[in-house]
Amino acid sequence: MTRLAVVFGAGAVALGDLLVGLRFCPDLLFVLPAGPQSAQYAALLESAGAVLTLTGDADADTGAFRAAAATGVVTFSEVELPVAARLAASAGLPFHSPETVERLTDKHAQRRAMREHGIETPASWLLRGADEWPPDLRLPAVLKPVRGEGSRNTYLVRTEDEGIALAGRLLALEEALVVEECLVGVPSEPFGDYVSVESACAGGRIQTIGVTGKLPLLPPFRENGQFFPDALDDAVRAEVIELTGRTLRALGVRHGITHTEIKITEQGPRVIEVNGRIGGFINELYLRATGLDLIELAGRLALGEDLEVSARPLAGVFFQQYARPPREATRLTAIEGARTLTRTPGITARRQLVQPGTELPGDGKAVYLDLVVGDAPSHREMLAVLDRGLRGIRFTFDTPSGPLTRGGDELRAGVPA
Repeated sequence: MTRLAVVFGAGAVALGDLLVGLRFCPDLLFVLPAGPQSAQYAALLESAGAVLTLTGDADADTGAFRAAAATGVVTFSEVELPVAARLAASAGLPFHSPETVERLTDKHAQRRAMREHGIETPASWLLRGADEWPPDLRLPAVLKPVRGEGSRNTYLVRTEDEGIALAGRLLALEEALVVEECLVGVPSEPFGDYVSVESACAGGRIQTIGVTGKLPLLPPFRENGQFFPDALDDAVRAEVIELTGRTLRALGVRHGITHTEIKITEQGPRVIEVNGRIGGFINELYLRATGLDLIELAGRLALGEDLEVSARPLAGVFFQQYARPPREATRLTAIEGARTLTRTPGITARRQLVQPGTELPGDGKAVYLDLVVGDAPSHREMLAVLDRGLRGIRFTFDTPSGPLTRGGDELRAGVPA
């Protein structure tokens, strides 16, 4: 009898999508982290499977987990990767090892492991104090937390004085920072200069699920949307896939689904970062574009099923676009024209992710106001669909300077206040 343990937490897939994707497994065990929200989650999950709430006592938790007799472990949450690795190791179940999770979640350790295996990376330094700013750093540079997701507290630094001052402020909030030379992509407009590679790993075998194209980033590093299939030429795509495989092996990845972001530079593809779980919104995209449910795939891989994986695109180009608030916005106050947007030919759905009245974080963390999805016959027509549709929706924000209204097309273009 198989029992799949799902280490549950905030992550890259919605709860409803998770339950649909894992419905193939008749015996689910939801493992909830210790904390005040556990009771709320338990009430939602008890109808779908057994629930094990952790206490925070490592020995007691691993003992309770072993007694639950799970036969596989999976998580879709970046922050729960260390917990899932510890529990899996205690029960002898396949998952990322704790050492691999350290390399996947610690940006400095990840770069170091790549360099040790001969993989080209930008020069980077670990900062625990602003006085450790490297004098020989080539600018511009990227300054970010050593651990974190969603572009939280991630900045482009253009001068040394700016970097030292910013590092001092951020180190009051973060355990440590990483500063690294900024990767510069080749001119790629109207598409982004980077892609992501979705991979399935089992027993050391790495299979490429697909390469995901991206819309251009908003300053400084905010994702704007993605599409499948990508718009790369065959030779570059082959380089990207080969680099991803080498990188996953360097990090010690042997099990599960990974999401690797790759910048296309004049010197060739370069790794931006590797995530040890499904990427944000990726499952929705691939389910429409290929019929492949990556949540189900992750569950089956965790249970040890031997699968041949390849995403075969349906006809056309399938896309997602996210409305991102201006960085100075403090609150979303109103949305108008959502129905006009969804009536646009080629736009098939829109999911509201942030409700009017919601305060917006001030740490640069990824905030997606909505998710707009659709399909088009070609990449160029995809852009035309977005141009037509996003003109119909408007967002109003509070800012320190007063109310600000922007159309969906203006948010996509990053029009400043």
